[in-house]
Amino acid sequence: MVSSGGGRRVRNNSPTGRISLVDRLYKEIRDKIITWGVSPNEILVETRLAEEYQVSKTPVREALALLSQDGLVEVLPRVGYRVTSISIQDIHEIFDLRVLLEGEAAAQAAVKAPRNEITALRDSHLARAEELSKETASVVEYLHFHDAFHSQIAELSGNARLARFVGRLLRDGARLRMIDPLMSWSALEEEQKEAKRICKAFFERDAESAQQIMRDHIIQSKSRTLEFLIQRGTQHKIELRKETAGTEARTVKGSKSAPIRQ
Repeated sequence: MVSSGGGRRVRNNSPTGRISLVDRLYKEIRDKIITWGVSPNEILVETRLAEEYQVSKTPVREALALLSQDGLVEVLPRVGYRVTSISIQDIHEIFDLRVLLEGEAAAQAAVKAPRNEITALRDSHLARAEELSKETASVVEYLHFHDAFHSQIAELSGNARLARFVGRLLRDGARLRMIDPLMSWSALEEEQKEAKRICKAFFERDAESAQQIMRDHIIQSKSRTLEFLIQRGTQHKIELRKETAGTEARTVKGSKSAPIRQ
């Protein structure tokens, strides 16, 4: 399943309500990858990760299999798992599809969404923004906050398949969007303005405006991301595939992980 943050919803099968070990490992490793704490093309080895997190290899293997399904790592037989690289083409494909699908989702939501659900969307988003402005939260939490709004709009379209596709694109593009200079708390005020604008279009049943607001928002994010990768990739030690911008530097690795309790 897809979470509001573009990742999978963690399973909670324990009678005590504890999250499974596999899901905690999945989240820990995924967060490192999407925040560039682990470099593109870096090799992840089950044994080393098991030692790092002080767990057995079996839950590590299962967590890596989930990450492989997300497209964040790929299997290298008899070697381990390689963190997938990114290219300019990836940016074009993901953002262009988001423009099409999320623009359509916003247009449909403007026509179909019940007014009480639009009110709930607006109020919950602005309330959460207010909470986050007073907290010391991680950049991943900001990503979850941002993506929750996009996912909820897709759900308001009334088209379950469309909502699933949008969720998949948010998950696929999480690592790219983390290098958008405005994907941070500094953009929280602008995020609230955007939310109010699109909700206003929903209330007015203005499908055209809702679609355009959403499309412009995503196109601007795409432009910032492309600029960052092309012009400042070397400076920030971001590695691209050779066919993109000719940049071949590695990201700085994250700090040593704390052990995960079983």
